Amino acid sequence: MNSLFIETLVSSIPHPSTHEKLKPYEPLIGDWDFDWVEHNQDGTSWKVPGEWFFSWILEGRAIQDNWICPGRSLRNTGKYPTGQYGTTIRFYDENDDRVKVVWIGAINTQINLFNVTFLDNQIIQQEVAIGEKSSLAKWVFRDIKPESFKWAAYQSEDKGNKWNLIQEVFAKRKTT
Repeated sequence: MNSLFIETLVSSIPHPSTHEKLKPYEPLIGDWDFDWVEHNQDGTSWKVPGEWFFSWILEGRAIQDNWICPGRSLRNTGKYPTGQYGTTIRFYDENDDRVKVVWIGAINTQINLFNVTFLDNQIIQQEVAIGEKSSLAKWVFRDIKPESFKWAAYQSEDKGNKWNLIQEVFAKRKTT
């Protein structure tokens, strides 16, 4: 393991210059187990257990997460599909005066860029259309509590006029 890489990436505290802008994400810092639910167009659904890890990074100027579904102990067991293993970085863009999010999915080779809106106890990440992309995503964190949160993914095929729920996550903080 490259300890210098980890040491220069991870921060134990937020940076004062961006803390207020990223503060709604702060309750997510830590380690989580979750059930991921896929909603199919035919009305059926299926569930996969996963893991989610959040940390301050880059001198506390950003928050990164690692999403692993199925979880590490279940990957390559044949019990679940390959799923996704990816990372998200959230940072404050001073020039646009907004929080931006970049998701990189290494298994399904996916990159999404989101603009963020904070509304009550929700964090709404809406995808920025790039190029001729036919569908857009909206990811919503809600019901954020010290020991749990919910996340939902919506998809729009009409540039954001109508959104369909396609995925949900029910997360619980990991116990040691």
